[in-house]
Amino acid sequence: MKKYVFILNPKAGKGQAMTLVPYIQELFENPVILESKYLGHAIELAQQNAGPNTIIYSLGGDGTLNEIVHGIMLSKYSQDTIVGILPCGSGNDFIKSITSVKDPKRLLTQYREGNRRTIDVGILNGRHFINIASVGFDAEVVYNAKKYKRIPMFNAELAYLISVLATIAKLKAYPVNVTIDGQKIDQEEVLLISLANAKYYGGGMKPSPRAQFDDGYLDFCVIKKIKKLMVPFLLPKYIRGTHENIKQVHLYHGKKMTISSIDSLPINIDGEIIWSDRLDISIKEKALTILVV
Repeated sequence: MKKYVFILNPKAGKGQAMTLVPYIQELFENPVILESKYLGHAIELAQQNAGPNTIIYSLGGDGTLNEIVHGIMLSKYSQDTIVGILPCGSGNDFIKSITSVKDPKRLLTQYREGNRRTIDVGILNGRHFINIASVGFDAEVVYNAKKYKRIPMFNAELAYLISVLATIAKLKAYPVNVTIDGQKIDQEEVLLISLANAKYYGGGMKPSPRAQFDDGYLDFCVIKKIKKLMVPFLLPKYIRGTHENIKQVHLYHGKKMTISSIDSLPINIDGEIIWSDRLDISIKEKALTILVV
């Protein structure tokens, strides 16, 4: 008998996840509905509820999904538990790599057909991620945007835009040493480094447009130090995934990367920010099963 677990973030997407509860209760017999009450709580809930014949649905944004995936990967049932993704947050980027359907109710109905896909999972300093992690400029943008979101008159889009402008105004480069699959990459200072398992992040940006979440590799985008005046030229291309031919942009394909720096670096993992002066990144192949449409 299948067990259906729904882990929802009541604060994500202005409470969108909560509106789905009556629909879930109509559609499923004895669903387990759990609320994530604090940062990291979804990790605990997913780890506790992972198991054979279990589908855990994520009702939130990419941050909630990341916690659920990390929790499942920490459990002894990571190979037995299936993940369903219902986009209910302000940032819903991973789902774009699966389908163009955005309506959670429609997705929930289509997921019941049982189509599945086994995908790779990235690991950064012990933290699992299925979408994209990054270091540098864009991580600072996410970090600053969280501060602007606290201002009542700012919605998520406006907070992000203002954060981009503020981060450009204080543009900095990061001195780092980088190796990919044991080979040292000649770097000086970088604007950012993205580590992509899937294609989209930051509201639809495509740092590595050829990234595939089930090919056994991560796709790395390294952008070297640039002048402020060049950022408005680079950003639109970065968003569209047409930045490959810019001189400061270097794209790589590999299984492992290490990044080290004298200073602590801002790191974005599926929308959550951490800081560290060393990153060890790797890929775990065919590690997680997800529902697809």
